[in-house]
Amino acid sequence: MTAEFPPKYIHGYQEEEQQRLRHQALVIEKRIYDFIDFSNCRKLLEIGSGVGAQTEILLKRFPNLQITCVEYEPKQIIKARENMTQLGFGDVQVIFIQQDAKNLQLEDTFDGAFICWVLEHVSDPIQILVSMKPFLKAGAKLVITEVFNTTFYTYPEKKEIMEYWKIYNDYQSNIGGDPQVGARLGDLLSQSGYQGIELRSGGFHLDSREFEEKRIVFDYWKNLMESASPALLEEGLIDHQQLKSMQEAMDSLKEMKESVFYYRFIQATAFA
Repeated sequence: MTAEFPPKYIHGYQEEEQQRLRHQALVIEKRIYDFIDFSNCRKLLEIGSGVGAQTEILLKRFPNLQITCVEYEPKQIIKARENMTQLGFGDVQVIFIQQDAKNLQLEDTFDGAFICWVLEHVSDPIQILVSMKPFLKAGAKLVITEVFNTTFYTYPEKKEIMEYWKIYNDYQSNIGGDPQVGARLGDLLSQSGYQGIELRSGGFHLDSREFEEKRIVFDYWKNLMESASPALLEEGLIDHQQLKSMQEAMDSLKEMKESVFYYRFIQATAFA
């Protein structure tokens, strides 16, 4: 069975990272989910469900859903089941299946599908989109949210941040991912045979007018960048001083009233 993720996964599977994923999902929830409507769906397929960070939000927003979560990494499934149990969600509402999303073998069909922050980690996203299609009912709604990392910008610009960010993105590309995959979603869906494709750009443009939210987002983004540090340190791509310099620069921008945080992700809606 081929791995769903590249041989090296940029964020790793440490417990701290598993907790970060849940926190990240809640910080960015409104920006993503205010434009998602699964109220007419009953059975939802979630690809790359990880620790259930997005599953949790989906179930809270759309309690009518029965979600089948496909995840390749067993450690993430164990944590996801723990999280769902603590939140009071049982097997009737969510089940987890350990499979390679490039070669799905499911026993059910679905009237909706959801992918969030997953395609950035795979070398050939079309394989996943094609593999899903036989398990989606005619007219099933698919929603994908993906990164477009070249859009990240801060004012004032900090060399320590941008150099680290370049190393982060270059590493993700080198291990088989695509940190700009959001920009390609329209073509990827079209080539995979989906219809009614619509794209929107979401994200953050925060300045002194949203000071408290900006502080939260700077912290969130620093944690995101830190999540790659074990891999980057192990590969010798950064040293501890570079990591510390990035962290300090992000902290300084967080407290600066006139600083700006800017980032865009891409969200696609399509139908089977």
